[in-house]
Amino acid sequence: MFKHSQKGVSLIITFFISIIILFIVLSISMLLYSEIKIIRNIGNSVAAFYTAESGVEKVLYYDRKNATEQGRGICSICEEEVDCDFVGGLDCAVETCLNCQIELTTTLDDTKDQKYDVDISVDQQCKISLGTISSYGYYEKASRAIRLDSAVKVSSLVMSNPGATITAQGKVTITVTVLESPGVETETVIAAIYGLGEEKGKNCEPECDDSAEDCCMYREIILQSGGDGTWSMPWNYGTNGVDYIINVMAWDNLGYCVEVSGITATPI
Repeated sequence: MFKHSQKGVSLIITFFISIIILFIVLSISMLLYSEIKIIRNIGNSVAAFYTAESGVEKVLYYDRKNATEQGRGICSICEEEVDCDFVGGLDCAVETCLNCQIELTTTLDDTKDQKYDVDISVDQQCKISLGTISSYGYYEKASRAIRLDSAVKVSSLVMSNPGATITAQGKVTITVTVLESPGVETETVIAAIYGLGEEKGKNCEPECDDSAEDCCMYREIILQSGGDGTWSMPWNYGTNGVDYIINVMAWDNLGYCVEVSGITATPI
């Protein structure tokens, strides 16, 4: 008869229990590490979001701070910002800023790689002002982006198209051809007339009185539709031998520009 010894069994059981506890602890540690990493990334992502928002706020600040009667003030941003460039567009002048693309980079904290890159697009058409701001914020390894699109009606006129230079000899009829696209209905056609003359007619800027001479520098004449794509209006009651520049601008009911051509001033 052999006696069976149970010695050492408890050691084996203890070993397996220790292995199981170690596995549970490692699993919980890995889970907690992943959660801590996620929480850290969430914090960095929030910081990156507000960094991107800072870029948007800066652009809006410059746009409102330096706005003029002629156009938007957003193009003045590169006068004070170091890492700022005009990368495209037809008109990036501070006074008008009608059509421009701008890139801007600002670093807030080198140690945490905190910065924002902003792409700006400005397009002002006749009676509507368009703008797109794309701001990309970075904080450590996180990044967030904000895009802001705006389209607002404006009250001021901006005559950016080349005009026709004429010498006014008494009363003339200003005529233009409006090139409408299918489905587009022209709402208003205005001739902006520049030139210092003695005319005492309507729409003079500044207004003339009986004592003033050569006071009328700028006039806006609303043209009337002829029904065949042409728009016209008689103008000039008595001014002779004075050079004027006529710019014509047309827009649809949404405020977008409609193309015009063939500006003429025919004596009556």
